[in-house]
Amino acid sequence: MKQRIIIIIIILILLGGLILAKLNINKKALTDESKTTYKIIDETEVCADALDIICEDNNYTYYLPCIKSNNIFIEFSNNTKYSLKYVLDNNLISINELIDKGLEVIKIDKNVKKDEVINNDEDINKEDVILTKEEIKKYNMEIKEKATMIYDMNINKISKEQILTYINSYSLNLPKYNGSYTYTHENTKDILDNRNIDNVKNLNNIQKGIVVKRANLRSFPTDKAFYKKKNVTDHDRLQESELLVNTPVLIIHESKDNLWYFVITPFYVGWVKKDNIALANDNDYEFFINNVNFGIITEAMIYENDTILDMSIKLPYLNNDNYIIPIKGKDDYVLKKEITITSDKINKGYLAYTKENLYTQAKKYLGVNYSWGGKDKGVDCSSYISNIYRVFGFYFPRNTSVQNTSVGKIIDLTNKSKQEKLKLIEKNEPSLLYQDGHVMLYIGKENNNHYIIHANGSTMNVAITKLENSSYLNKINKLVLIK
Repeated sequence: MKQRIIIIIIILILLGGLILAKLNINKKALTDESKTTYKIIDETEVCADALDIICEDNNYTYYLPCIKSNNIFIEFSNNTKYSLKYVLDNNLISINELIDKGLEVIKIDKNVKKDEVINNDEDINKEDVILTKEEIKKYNMEIKEKATMIYDMNINKISKEQILTYINSYSLNLPKYNGSYTYTHENTKDILDNRNIDNVKNLNNIQKGIVVKRANLRSFPTDKAFYKKKNVTDHDRLQESELLVNTPVLIIHESKDNLWYFVITPFYVGWVKKDNIALANDNDYEFFINNVNFGIITEAMIYENDTILDMSIKLPYLNNDNYIIPIKGKDDYVLKKEITITSDKINKGYLAYTKENLYTQAKKYLGVNYSWGGKDKGVDCSSYISNIYRVFGFYFPRNTSVQNTSVGKIIDLTNKSKQEKLKLIEKNEPSLLYQDGHVMLYIGKENNNHYIIHANGSTMNVAITKLENSSYLNKINKLVLIK
């Protein structure tokens, strides 16, 4: 009996040795060939919002941007397939090689705590917070239910009929002017023809894209400006909106001259120059658009070489003062560029929604140019308000006509006297004040005067205006509370 047990033990030892030897041979073979002959497979369907640690070295801890380490595999040329954890635990491939190959990770200095990356709230008294971040998330759901012109960015297919509906929603109301030149139906045929209507098709796999340069969104595929009056250049009627860097787009059509995309954005549809858009696969799109670790620009505008980064732009956060911006590669697909932005210009995560923070952000725009549709590095009244509130995580529609019916509790000021309006306004601070085609932020009373801050089309910049004895007080017809 003892002899039998000894023989079994010897056999087991020999088998174990053979298995280990085979594993070591495979490990060495994989290590030798792993430099170029493997691919990363991400089988994630739903990505939970949390950092997922995968490894660390002497200086850094490496996280996936969400909980999915069990869904990522490395497949080698010999058809062997191993989990990411197995590959890293057995040193088959280094983490830096995987990053170079395209694995998307958050690389965090060990001196930075994980919780500081996700929740970098300032030391603010809870009583000062108007709405918490969780309350703002719920608030946004209510806005989406009420608002028009908020588009579903998760669709993957679209019919020819729907694309044509979007394109034909814009019309050339002529005559229009540019200086002394008059646009008529005869001299605008080339613009209409450039829409390439005859080649609109059903799409079963919509191409995603990311804005890499601040861009003009146009109602027609042309840079030509159309104004209402001769020799007046205040409002280009073909300018619909500005698209900020790192805005997601769905590309659903191209112009005949191949210079323009027709796109769906979160708040608008329209034409944008192709040079301003980088194509994105699903992984890159998720990394830039839905990354749970982000910084949000808090200055009115900052410049990274020739790239304008506006207030409210979200950028993936790496570590310390390092962030990622999207740039366009030679193959037209998006690439990641690491930049440094100091903490006085960007906040890790959304700012706390307090009155003090709201007014601070609003005043950072003082003196910035007013520009219809955000053209030429400026803001108009509604984009100014939207940018401010997005810093706190609000999901505001782009135009005043949609905002004033969907973004908050509405107090009707129609048929109120000036004094009645002022009493209601003073009682509800802070608040948004709307008149037809214009929005203002009420920022309080000082020396018996009530003040608003707004992108002012009269002074052509963002300015503070006294309500008393102004034409605005007569025209204001809605007060909207964001709380």
